[in-house]
Amino acid sequence: MNQGHAALHEWVSRRVHSAVIAALRADPQTIAAFVQDPPELDPHTRDFLRDSRCLAMACAVALTAVLEGHRPDGRHCLACGTPECRTLRRAAGVLAAYSVRPVPIDRAEAWRRADTCLTRGDRPAPPIGIEPFEYGFVAWPASDAGEDAFVLIVDQLTGAVTRWPRLPLDVLTREYDNRSTL
Repeated sequence: MNQGHAALHEWVSRRVHSAVIAALRADPQTIAAFVQDPPELDPHTRDFLRDSRCLAMACAVALTAVLEGHRPDGRHCLACGTPECRTLRRAAGVLAAYSVRPVPIDRAEAWRRADTCLTRGDRPAPPIGIEPFEYGFVAWPASDAGEDAFVLIVDQLTGAVTRWPRLPLDVLTREYDNRSTL
């Protein structure tokens, strides 16, 4: 596959990932309470809304499996063996037609991801400081200081968590920007 197909694969993957993130952020108890109360909902709509969270996650996971097979492998699609993957193009067309966009990571999700990274075994994570910056959020253990002090960066588009040395925010922003353009 050429560079354009690798970029298309990344584009589709981000949108599928955003469907999972949106579904995970939805509160199943709130959905269940909503579909029980409004009498104006017909049974089919009520069933769809009740199951929508699981349905979105299942479809996104299934599409992730398709993307795993139809990924760039050098100059060709791993599954098709062709330089242009029709399956990937079709998936991209559907996602574009329905305006599926990546869901940016919010402060609560950034905190959850940082907390997960900082929790070690049975020990709970220390209190976490978190601050927004141009590319997402910077998080750090509130009690951490000294030579080995570090921060975590939670990317606002991908949700990826990376560990960085504790630097002034302007330096960290510049370095993160330089890394993401390499």
